[in-house]
Amino acid sequence: MVLVKVEEKYEYLKDILLSLLLIGIAFIINTGISIKGLYMDDLLMWSTRRGTGFFRYVFPHEMRKFRPVYWAVTWIYQGIIRNNLDFIVPINILIGAGIAIAIYFFAKGLARSKTMAFLFAAMFLVSRFSYYDIGQYLGLMEAMAMIFAFALCVCLYKYINGQANRYFYYACIFYFLDCFTHERFVVLFPMLIFAVIVKKEYRIINASVAIITFIAANYIRFAALKSFIPEGTGNSKVSETFKLSSFFASVKTEILYLCGINTGPTHLNGIDFKDVNIAVKILIIIGIFAFIMFICKSVYSILMRSKKIEFDWIKNILLFLGFIIGSIVSSAVTIRVEMRWLYAPFLFLLLLTAYIYGVDKKITVRKSKNKVIGTSLSRIFHVSFVSAILVMVWGFCMLIGDMYYRGYYNKIYLFEGQNRANSLANETYYKYDKDLSNKRIYIIKNDFKLSDFDALEFFRAYEPDIREDIVTFIDNYRDIGVVNEDMIVLTEDKKNNEYVNVTDFLRNIKVENIYGHYDDGWTDEEAKFNVMSGEHGQIHFEIMYPGELTGNESIEVDANGEKETLDLVSNITYYEIDTTPNTLIPIQMKSNFYMPDAKEQRGDKKLSFILNIKIE
Repeated sequence: MVLVKVEEKYEYLKDILLSLLLIGIAFIINTGISIKGLYMDDLLMWSTRRGTGFFRYVFPHEMRKFRPVYWAVTWIYQGIIRNNLDFIVPINILIGAGIAIAIYFFAKGLARSKTMAFLFAAMFLVSRFSYYDIGQYLGLMEAMAMIFAFALCVCLYKYINGQANRYFYYACIFYFLDCFTHERFVVLFPMLIFAVIVKKEYRIINASVAIITFIAANYIRFAALKSFIPEGTGNSKVSETFKLSSFFASVKTEILYLCGINTGPTHLNGIDFKDVNIAVKILIIIGIFAFIMFICKSVYSILMRSKKIEFDWIKNILLFLGFIIGSIVSSAVTIRVEMRWLYAPFLFLLLLTAYIYGVDKKITVRKSKNKVIGTSLSRIFHVSFVSAILVMVWGFCMLIGDMYYRGYYNKIYLFEGQNRANSLANETYYKYDKDLSNKRIYIIKNDFKLSDFDALEFFRAYEPDIREDIVTFIDNYRDIGVVNEDMIVLTEDKKNNEYVNVTDFLRNIKVENIYGHYDDGWTDEEAKFNVMSGEHGQIHFEIMYPGELTGNESIEVDANGEKETLDLVSNITYYEIDTTPNTLIPIQMKSNFYMPDAKEQRGDKKLSFILNIKIE
């Protein structure tokens, strides 16, 4: 008895260690993903909470989608993390790791193998479909919807396999919650009816409960939105955009995604399969072949090697298939296919694989135990050896493929915008010790098309009471004069898709050379440059001519449209301009002399004199 307890503790310890390993994998694989600033839907969602009470936030007056379960959670969630936006990704990673651990424990029972269960959980974590769940604030919504769908599946599995009737009611509750977390999961209703059909007890009562749950969910949605048909993505309406041909094309795209083949526009997946490295492409194809062989081998075992085909096998396979099909169909009715919608179907595909593996293992091991001389690998290792190899090959190839695809996340439109938001945060909020209360931010050009609303709300996410004119868009740095300590000036690096802080650079620039004037002071016979006047508007010139004067040397000075001729009476001549303070002054100089012994010529004209400029 003591020995059994020790063995059980050892098994528990292995489960704990594998769970910790999954958490470690989750953080390692998502290294490089961060949220420093909010972008697009995240920013809009964040901004709607400000000044809004809980019930008004959860049940707003006007809305296109009705997700009160998610809205209730995010209202609390946002209140907890406040302006600590860099907490979002670590929290998302922990949520994803938690789902993976739940998959491990459930799949362990399905597959009758810790090793396979761990493989499936790791595949879930590494999957490229997780990009939205991890890298966006709204990833919490996708994760919640998947958790409820997963819980619904687990409860129905327990229910149809002999567990207490209460699991069916739990499933109805999870279905109801899922409908109001993300509306696309309303399509999972047939799985409730399926469970009622395959289970003999309480059919009328449970069917009534399921139908009432479905009607209640849709009635509430209709009362809120005045429509039974869910809204599509990108502000589209399913009722207006749905086409049967597009639907089947989307289903095909989703199936290819699940196989490891990226298809569709690259701004949605990062890289198309045809552009994938040839070695990775071969691995993905090998993985697909291994998975097909595993399914064929398992079907053969069920049909030919088992004494009889058990009804439990069929109903459980159909259960997982139903969840896969339902979650695929729900994502194929709108205008495009985004990879994040494949995360739930991929989860159910992993569960289906785990279950089929467990059935095949049971058949194979039972067959080997009936042999007179039981020395097969299946009997020795208590495993279907061929199936184990095929599943491991599939898992390995999928892991490699997904890790490769992850290297192209930055090509996905969400990450392009998120990277810009992160750079904007790094160059402002984090660069100035998280204090922007007295700052004015100037953005040159605004080629990234940051709207006035987004610019203001972006910084309100850190400081709700930030000044409304925190951001100003300008065409040229000359528009702002001298850059003082309370100003932040940013420009856009379109090549690297980021903002660049040029504040210190512009603060130190007093002279902008256009032509003919050089950093060491040497000036050509003709020169043009801009000078930033100082606080008092005084610009002092020191003109040095290192040659011999003849007495006829003069310089025509054009300062901001006002011309004056300066005669040189000595080798060092001083000249002063009084002008508007903190203003960019265009200056042009033309001399009637040059250095006859100069050993170089830098421009079209010859070197004439040395010019030093002092500003007050």
